[in-house]
Amino acid sequence: MLGEIHPRAYGHLIAARSVRARLLEKWSEILDEEIFDVSMGCGPDGLGAITVHAAWPDGSREQLTELFRELVDRLWECLDSLIQESVEMFSVHQRVRDPHRPRFFPVADSDDGLADLLDESCLNGILRTQYQLVRVCQPHLGHNPDPRVSDLRTGLRRLVAWASRLADGGRMGGWVGIGSPRAEAAMPATVVNVTPHVPGELDEEFVVAEFTVKGYFDDCQLSGRADSHVDLAFAGFEPNGPQDTFSGHLRQVMDVVTRFVGLFEMFAAKVDGPRALPTLADLERPWVPAEESEQRWLPSELDLLATSDFGVGVVAGTDHFTMLITTEHGVYERRIPAATRPNPHLVNGIAVERLAQDAAATWGLPDFVIPPSVERKGRGVREISDGMILVGNNGLIMQVKSRSPRAIDTTSGDEAEHNWLNKNIAKATRQVNGTVRRLATATTMINGRGRPILIDGTTTRWQGVVIIDHPNPPQHYRPPAQITRTPIIVLLRRDWEFLFNQLKSCHAVLAYIQRVADDEPTPLGNEPIRYYELAAADAIAPPGPIDVEGVGGGEPVSVPLLPRSPAGSDDDAAHGMVRVTCEDIANSSTRPADENRLRHILSTIDALPVGYRTDLGRMLLDALAAAPHTNPDHTFWQLRTFRALGSNTQLGFGVSNQLTDFTRTAFQSWLTLRHHERGTAGGDLDTLTSIGILLTPRTDGLRDWDTTMLAHTGDPELDDTTLELMRDIWNRGRLSAPPITQRPRPSQVGIGGAGNDL
Repeated sequence: MLGEIHPRAYGHLIAARSVRARLLEKWSEILDEEIFDVSMGCGPDGLGAITVHAAWPDGSREQLTELFRELVDRLWECLDSLIQESVEMFSVHQRVRDPHRPRFFPVADSDDGLADLLDESCLNGILRTQYQLVRVCQPHLGHNPDPRVSDLRTGLRRLVAWASRLADGGRMGGWVGIGSPRAEAAMPATVVNVTPHVPGELDEEFVVAEFTVKGYFDDCQLSGRADSHVDLAFAGFEPNGPQDTFSGHLRQVMDVVTRFVGLFEMFAAKVDGPRALPTLADLERPWVPAEESEQRWLPSELDLLATSDFGVGVVAGTDHFTMLITTEHGVYERRIPAATRPNPHLVNGIAVERLAQDAAATWGLPDFVIPPSVERKGRGVREISDGMILVGNNGLIMQVKSRSPRAIDTTSGDEAEHNWLNKNIAKATRQVNGTVRRLATATTMINGRGRPILIDGTTTRWQGVVIIDHPNPPQHYRPPAQITRTPIIVLLRRDWEFLFNQLKSCHAVLAYIQRVADDEPTPLGNEPIRYYELAAADAIAPPGPIDVEGVGGGEPVSVPLLPRSPAGSDDDAAHGMVRVTCEDIANSSTRPADENRLRHILSTIDALPVGYRTDLGRMLLDALAAAPHTNPDHTFWQLRTFRALGSNTQLGFGVSNQLTDFTRTAFQSWLTLRHHERGTAGGDLDTLTSIGILLTPRTDGLRDWDTTMLAHTGDPELDDTTLELMRDIWNRGRLSAPPITQRPRPSQVGIGGAGNDL
């Protein structure tokens, strides 16, 4: 269905069609006023003319021009939205080089001009097929043997010309089309040499034809016909023939833009998996110091937070769910927008289910998101859940229940809505348990990247979430406790999106749900309050005991398990490096052939504590900026290891100034040494897995850096000579980098070194 994938672009197209209808309706009203008149005249010299006159109503041409300007603007907005929505849609699948550059539909008058526009990253992030379509349809390329391409080029060429003439002050008016004008004179005079003029624009008057009267005398009676018609036109309109009209040009350009929407959607529909949630303007500054708030808080009002148990307050009377949060750096305001609007061109229930899946893929990873699949059961079919999230051995089964606004009886009070919620929550609980039973048998499903993965429900720790989409949920409604083997919590869809936007990690969201699943159900809509109460408790919790030697050394530094500020709000580019790294690995042509193996690697990376990611990402970005300035005779290294207690997997991150066989081999030796050190210290060398990620800058402009991933499992069986050599290279002058722990959960320890030249 057109508009299903690019709803904003389709909305602009629908608006353009409406403006076109208003434009033609206005033209029809002007014609009804019979503003056009025809006159014939002849001078004493016998030279005469047939002339069309226009008595334009006051302001009518200006009104036509403004309607036409709105139409042209809407068409450009439609084309630009195709690019912008494609970038947003596929930001879950590929990295955008420079997200701060505006995205738009480029149209140039030369190859050099197009190259200049592309250098602005205007198409960065769209699909390759969409990119090729934009390039091949550039109007300056002229005729193409394929008529479909030529039509697209012609439509864009006309749209560019209209925009240019509007900018130069061009106005709407009329176009006189000319047939076979005739003129006659009373005897004894005769008309000779009737010469039609070339069709053209009608301003106040227009000469249709000229003629000569032979034997002209005073009061000679003239008669004839103009055989002409007046059509709507715009400055510079030049038809190719009598059947070529400006209205026809309008239809052709509208058709071309519609075809671009259809082609973009066709290409997008071929890409499997979830789409990114649309960028919400409300999320641009969800976390601001209270003194910068539009609410203009008084110090006395903020002091009231100190009397609360957790330093958390809910603000009444605002358009969004707004909270005040006390932190060690002062009081902050946290705005939580309403849930993302469903696509109006889809059935509401289907649209809401997709948004729930897309939230996890947008802020988590599409590799962990499992869209529902349908299987045959007897003569019918059944759907396996409304979507799942699978991270490591932890799984979350989603059931989404949507309440249509039309179904709400506003006269019956909250009782009917309480009954609807109780009924649907109980139904969703049964469906979650049914899915758990179904997955007790190993099942192959397709993940958010369109890749098959094997799900073994017997080794997965399942939990469930019931996501409620309700336009106006009753206040103070508390979901009833459900008797179920699978832990289940109930959330508003707004709060589901809040958790992913707050933590930006599937692992962290599932860990949070595990943490609260056994608690007393919180009132529906109060999940942000519960989150911040737990975050406040985490902030003051003492770190647990850490056996540093048990993980091969390190110096612990604590961070809360649940951050109070949204993940990445301190440095979005740095925090996003973990996600970018995962995307690079997932999309690499040399990724592990076993998708379950790849998912294990990505799960390990996603398990990095949210509070640690900004520090790690900043180290990587700073190293990537410094590496190219290294002396060509030296090799730059910036390295850091992350070691998790209670886990048989460790992570190593590194940056070097170049990607060569030498740096690959050197990085592998570093990872092998760290693997040996951790395994021998923890006594789990035979089962330990070490994953190494190396970033090296690029200078070809294709992308900013290369990502190389290595993995090592089991005993590397290093002899004493090799081990001594590795230690001499990698442990000489090693600097301690800030390691990390989480509290109150089991702690993590990191260790790193910097700037070793080989």
